[in-house]
Amino acid sequence: MTVDILPYLSGPRMSTYLAACAHDESRALELYRANARVSGIAYTSLHYVEVILRNALDRELRVWNQTTHGTPDWALDAAPLLLSVITPDRLMTARRDASRAVGGRRTIGHDDVVAQLSLGTWRYLLPSQRHQGKQKLWDDALERSFANRHGVRPDQVAQSLAIVYDFRNRIAHHEPVFGLDLRGKRRAMRDVLHSVSGSARKWFVEHEPFSGAADDFYREWPEFERKN
Repeated sequence: MTVDILPYLSGPRMSTYLAACAHDESRALELYRANARVSGIAYTSLHYVEVILRNALDRELRVWNQTTHGTPDWALDAAPLLLSVITPDRLMTARRDASRAVGGRRTIGHDDVVAQLSLGTWRYLLPSQRHQGKQKLWDDALERSFANRHGVRPDQVAQSLAIVYDFRNRIAHHEPVFGLDLRGKRRAMRDVLHSVSGSARKWFVEHEPFSGAADDFYREWPEFERKN
């Protein structure tokens, strides 16, 4: 009877699960549910990473924008260099979303706008050899957001964050993650926060639920575990 739900999940969506389960429909549905469970738990850990990273970057951007532009509220009045990196359209969208979130009850503030900026915004703030503005912003401000790097290169921080970002997008779009290196995704989250601070890493390791969920998933589905 459970296979009666398959038409409502769509052929293209279920094809990956069916292929992974030798076209056993019941088993494919079990894998689909297991994938949804581990994805949902991973999202909590991603939430922790995004909030900690966001506030670490925002703290240094506020100091820098005050020094270069006369106000710490860069989300409302950004210095020209920052606008060349984030782009006005992205900030305008975040301000519009912030206005909707407060529902006209009050004037939006800096923190309201920052909360509406996506993880992609923070990812693409990090230095790039193809963008001189990003490198200058890193040198002048954002490097201090990762005070615990201790020899980790900026491009390595950016790569870890890119792994986190891509994983987050797969989950947000309900895509299969069961074939990925789940423990590797968790390590990337930990590594980003370790570069921010030892305390952030320690708190994350103690409280994030994804590591245990990945272990549970691999106990149930050992065929997908990657041996390192």
